[in-house]
Amino acid sequence: MTGSKLREIRALRGITQADLAAKAGISQTAIAEFEKDKRDLRTSTVAKLCSALGVKVTYTLDSP
Repeated sequence: MTGSKLREIRALRGITQADLAAKAGISQTAIAEFEKDKRDLRTSTVAKLCSALGVKVTYTLDSP
């Protein structure tokens, strides 16, 4: 998952970085760094984010 894809999905869901962080059990700072591609996403983190966002992991791999 790219940072822009994460930001896009989060925005479409109307979820703030803070809300996503709380739902996924990840810090808001980490969410911001992921979205700016300043921090690499591990597979386990992608799974947590997808669960919190209500999307399948495969959806995050599709590039528009």
